[in-house]
Amino acid sequence: MYGLKDAPRLYRKHFKRIAAEEGWEEIVESIFVLKDEETKVKAVMAVHVDDLLIFSANPARDFEPLRQRLKMDEPEILSAGGEMGYTGLEVKKNESGFKISQEAYLKSIPVQTDDLPRKSLFPEMLNEEKEEEKEEDLVVVMMKVMGVLGWVCRTSADLAFVFSELSRYNSRPTGSKLVAALLALIRAREKNNSLRFEGVIDPKLALFVDAAYSLSRCEGRGGFEAYLVDKKEKIEGMRRTNLVAWKSKRIKRKLISSTSAELCTLVDGVKQSFQWKRLAEALWMKPLEVEIYTDSAPLMEQLESGYSKREPRMDRLLKYVQQELRALKARVLWVSTDRQRVDRHTKYKLEKERGSQAPQIEAKKEGHVKRGMVDFAKTYRSKAKKRGDSPVNVRVRGCLLEIASGVD
Repeated sequence: MYGLKDAPRLYRKHFKRIAAEEGWEEIVESIFVLKDEETKVKAVMAVHVDDLLIFSANPARDFEPLRQRLKMDEPEILSAGGEMGYTGLEVKKNESGFKISQEAYLKSIPVQTDDLPRKSLFPEMLNEEKEEEKEEDLVVVMMKVMGVLGWVCRTSADLAFVFSELSRYNSRPTGSKLVAALLALIRAREKNNSLRFEGVIDPKLALFVDAAYSLSRCEGRGGFEAYLVDKKEKIEGMRRTNLVAWKSKRIKRKLISSTSAELCTLVDGVKQSFQWKRLAEALWMKPLEVEIYTDSAPLMEQLESGYSKREPRMDRLLKYVQQELRALKARVLWVSTDRQRVDRHTKYKLEKERGSQAPQIEAKKEGHVKRGMVDFAKTYRSKAKKRGDSPVNVRVRGCLLEIASGVD
């Protein structure tokens, strides 16, 4: 098939047919599972073009029928204490789980601070400088450096904000922005961050969302992080491993408040949560709880009331996110700013942002959102119980927001 224009499509179609014949079921895009006689998942396979990564107690046995059909080489087995390299990534396995890093790739980047006019990356280096003109001869270099930085960000969530800001200068680079990108690479090499994943028996999805707002530009920047943690873990002691997704994004619409920026970010995070929820439920074969954390008290009030007092034009977006939260059966919880994990995706700093006034939620009277939670999973269940609705009617008619005050 190699050499044909549509070789990837043809190979994928061929592979999916062979995999299905050997008992592998595709549960989401590029993820396959193999079940035992009791229909329990005994092996998981991730596919990227013609590269396969299999998780199994006995990978050689489970993979052998497929390997014979596809005439593939003997697989590499990654055991506890072992390490495997893959396109600039190092995957290490220990007794508790996996660690993914880019140590060797970072060491190969030939950039030193001695070669640069600045020695450290400062927030003002990311700001737009109107007096600095675009330098055409730097376009190729800037695009190459940003390509490297984008790959490094696959394991360095701390640099997501920097990469997102500097990406705006890909085709219109300046000398200072190129220096900032090179300093970001040096910082990544010095910190050598890695992703760590540990086993979870009874999982839930913990999604942190946050946004910063620039009053002078009337625009915001949002970010989110998603963790797969144990259902019993509370915010006070929640692990920082198992970070499965993150994002830093400039909000491309004019806003008049930080709360509207928080709402836009919540929408982005909620929309992407469905794919993570479907994958986890297919792998664990049980419903997945979703908890969303925000430090914005005004946003919590809007989710409770269903209305935006300061910006009525955001009401439709608010209704949409309420609908999607009900579909996720998610709980939205308020957390103090010191427990919010997404600040690194919203500022370096972008500007002195307007505060979220988070402490106000603690001062609310009994009977309101004192505990800072809006439970969309219970929204229509409690409503249906009062009306005596059947489960089918609940799904059809459950469209009103109801706050169960004081309920854990």
